[in-house]
Amino acid sequence: MLNKEIEQEHIEMQKKFNEFRLKNGLPPENFKFVAVGYLDTLEPYEKGDVSTNFLVKLQVLWNEGITLGSAGHHECQFCIKEGNYKGRATSSSEKTLTDKENKITYIFPEMIFHYIKIHKYLPPPGFISLVIRS
Repeated sequence: MLNKEIEQEHIEMQKKFNEFRLKNGLPPENFKFVAVGYLDTLEPYEKGDVSTNFLVKLQVLWNEGITLGSAGHHECQFCIKEGNYKGRATSSSEKTLTDKENKITYIFPEMIFHYIKIHKYLPPPGFISLVIRS
């Protein structure tokens, strides 16, 4: 799924969540959603290197808290395009990480690790800095 589609799905979930909050006397939460690491062979993406510190902290964050365990099955289309059927990565999980100060919620799939390590995906700077300071 493309990043904009993922973001739109979360916007719709936030609307429903805010309706629930309002019915229960709680103020709504309004965060901007930014999908990170949902790559597609039809769209270009930023490439570069990330620090080991970032990868370690991202793995720790992934292992903590709640993970959406079935966000739809996904196979790495880049590996398939390269003919690497046997070693391709697969995943069906995603997670969110919220920057409360800037009111941004990042959504990212488990595949982000594969994309960074194998396909040199470079996440946006805001995401990288949030992970490092978390």
